[in-house]
Amino acid sequence: MIELNRRINDNAASGRPLKKIKSGDQRVSIMSFDLKIVGNHVVTKSLNVVLPLIGIGLMLVYEYCDTSCSYLKGSFLGIDLKWVGIIYMVILFLGAFGSQDSPSSLIGQLRTTLISAAVGAEFFLIGFQIVNDTHCNFCLAFSACIFILFGINLNSMNKWVMVASVLGGLLGFTVFSEGHLTPRFDL
Repeated sequence: MIELNRRINDNAASGRPLKKIKSGDQRVSIMSFDLKIVGNHVVTKSLNVVLPLIGIGLMLVYEYCDTSCSYLKGSFLGIDLKWVGIIYMVILFLGAFGSQDSPSSLIGQLRTTLISAAVGAEFFLIGFQIVNDTHCNFCLAFSACIFILFGINLNSMNKWVMVASVLGGLLGFTVFSEGHLTPRFDL
């Protein structure tokens, strides 16, 4: 065992990979990546990675789609909502690989804030579609991704931050977003 530790330390210092250990064909990685995905269960971990990717895909397809809901437009702080959604999901995707030891950790608080604020924003955006008697399947599928993310991460969220963020997202979109319907003309 002492020989193994010495060889590992010597190879780590020289930058050479460790190829073979005396005791057999076992291999040891000098650089071990302790990559943790947020979540307590394999399904939760998988959904925390897959749902942001689905959200990004939905918004990219919607950007180039020419269906009946293409006349539904919106912006937040002057940025097109499609790009806000893509940027948001990229941040959530990258944040899924951070360590979330407790809800009070910095990454845990940031994820709680992002996911909860998005729930508030989606309440506003779904309400906008209801009031204007229209719907967008891409927008509703994106909303489903957010609501599922919220549901699977609910137990690990700080409840006060969650409530404040949902209200903040709703208020923020009420004040800083702009939505309109571009008329469609059928020939």
